[in-house]
Amino acid sequence: MGDYRGKFQYLSQSGSIAQQGACQIQFDEEKFTLSPESGAPLIFDLGDLDAVIAADYELRLPLYTGNSIKLQQFGKAYQDLSRELLESYRKRTLQCLLLEDLEEVDRFSGGFALEMTGAQAVSDAAEIRLFQSNIAVLPNAAQAFQWRLTDITRISFDQKNYEVVLEQEGGRLRLNRLAKRTELLHTKLREALDTLRAQSGQALHAILPFLNPDQLRAATDLLPEGHSAAGGKLAAIHPRIPEALAANAVDKTLRPYYDELLRRTAQGNLFAGYKMIRGSDDKTSTTPESDNGEEAESSAGMPDADASGPNVLYWFFFPIATKSGAAGNVVAWEASSQSGRATYFFRLMETGQEPQLNNSTTAPTATERAVARITRVLGMVNFRRRPIYLSDAELTGDISFHRYAIAARRIPEVRQVRAAFLGRAIHSSFGAWREQVNAILAKAGV
Repeated sequence: MGDYRGKFQYLSQSGSIAQQGACQIQFDEEKFTLSPESGAPLIFDLGDLDAVIAADYELRLPLYTGNSIKLQQFGKAYQDLSRELLESYRKRTLQCLLLEDLEEVDRFSGGFALEMTGAQAVSDAAEIRLFQSNIAVLPNAAQAFQWRLTDITRISFDQKNYEVVLEQEGGRLRLNRLAKRTELLHTKLREALDTLRAQSGQALHAILPFLNPDQLRAATDLLPEGHSAAGGKLAAIHPRIPEALAANAVDKTLRPYYDELLRRTAQGNLFAGYKMIRGSDDKTSTTPESDNGEEAESSAGMPDADASGPNVLYWFFFPIATKSGAAGNVVAWEASSQSGRATYFFRLMETGQEPQLNNSTTAPTATERAVARITRVLGMVNFRRRPIYLSDAELTGDISFHRYAIAARRIPEVRQVRAAFLGRAIHSSFGAWREQVNAILAKAGV
């Protein structure tokens, strides 16, 4: 990117001017530097911006701290500055939403209205980017966000208001002001969802080949890609499903860990799930920021029974039982294929909510909701582990993890699951792993 010269104002949260004057601006795809005529430069990650707002030959850059920067008097260079800065900001935003590895399907310029339970409705102009498995909304004057397509429960085309309406649990997203491209967005969303559902069915058929078409359809509805489902509900579709999952979705080298976790699980409380590994996902295993070694997503560890099936990451959640056999407040997450290199432990319930697990009426629903919440957050970070298990000091102290730190700061659900994280037991050897598991559970009081 080139250098730009003009004037700036650095505004406090109250709107008062903390600094102003002539300046030079430089930025790339990650970092922004503002150098005033006198004094130290102002340097920050583009992900630290809440928006890039262009109007009347001014640029306003609100920071997550509440302060903001106003850029003025850039003359003929203003158009290039605003265009290039917005492009870099959006690219960095996608990185901080952990979407940059996904394959883009199309992008649309328009508007949106977001209605979420318990939150104030938000609407704005935005660029909308559709990926194979996610949709991202990049507003002009508000914070960006993304939805996973598998979380969408309904898509409709509102001809009266000429908008596409997406619904998921607890929220509704209206996409509008797309003009002639409105129907195209609706069509491409439908196609993307249909593809995901077909892939879900194919993945389940590869490990559950004994299901008849109606049973496979029911299993796909219960367990779409990127979700987790209770083993008991899967067994209600066909009693052989839990046994087949253990046989076909667990790599033989990981079977001892699976068996030990299952032994510690409250009876009837196992959960299973899976994620399609696409070509764009595979690229992450060779980049410096990928979780090489422990978490690289290669196909080397695929279960033998799935060798000819889709490229899939399978996992299980094991709600750990207390010594009395009752459900405890700890769940273990184990990737049983692909990148299974450690077991991750989380609290199921926040402090004060544990009694739900002691009530036979509320425990199943409470456990299911907690597992769904953890699964949803893992999906938000594209099943990377480092955004979850690295400490705050590690996230903020290593520049290569800075986008994870921004994601943790911006996404409340990620913060909640990080707070619920109890520890991980690495698969260095079975004996060493078991000692780590015992230490984590003892510290958690289970």
